Amino acid sequence: MSRPRIVHLAGPTATIQNTPPLVTSNKARAKYGLPLKSNPDGTPARYDVLRAQRLAAPVTVYVEQFSAHPLEADRSELYAPPDGYLDRGGKFHPTRQRPDDKPVYAIELKPEDGLYPLPYMGRQVDGAAWEEECAFAGAPEEQSRQGFFPDGSRPFEEIDRLMLDDRGWGNLISAKADVEFVRIMPPGGYTKGLAAACRTDRDAGDIPPEPEAAEEAAETPIANT
Repeated sequence: MSRPRIVHLAGPTATIQNTPPLVTSNKARAKYGLPLKSNPDGTPARYDVLRAQRLAAPVTVYVEQFSAHPLEADRSELYAPPDGYLDRGGKFHPTRQRPDDKPVYAIELKPEDGLYPLPYMGRQVDGAAWEEECAFAGAPEEQSRQGFFPDGSRPFEEIDRLMLDDRGWGNLISAKADVEFVRIMPPGGYTKGLAAACRTDRDAGDIPPEPEAAEEAAETPIANT
């Protein structure tokens, strides 16, 4: 059977294309000496917020064995051995050196793997943290970022990469259909234009500057998302 083909249309009122603001993570705030985000009652936030981003280079991470579910270790006899062990100093060994060594999986993460949830490290040009899409409340358009995606390719990619079905597998869209993305009038615009090689929609050619799209996105109330 041939695969279904879907055409996704993005227009100027596609508020489903809007996203939560990219707020500077506590990881970045701590690194640069900025005040940390806390809970509304002033208590420390339990976790940092993670946002889908791309790696710039391959990196090896060590993941603690049996940390994906509280009851994995309850059936440890059903599992293959770990890739190795980390000692108390954080050094990797292929075999256990001491009883308190931590069993781990060694995972090579690559840019071509796709998006990974990571702390958002972006800050404003003056070094301040981003607290919302604008540099400050009521900022003019030139000091505001765009919360809308320029077409449907990014939310579809995030669904494929980060969401699971009831069998524990992903690729919820690409496993079932091929999708082409069309920008009728973009929800978010490339204010400086975009080279043809970087396009994620099906049209060809360079995209000229689209300042009007950015202005319309900035004026769309968040309540409509």
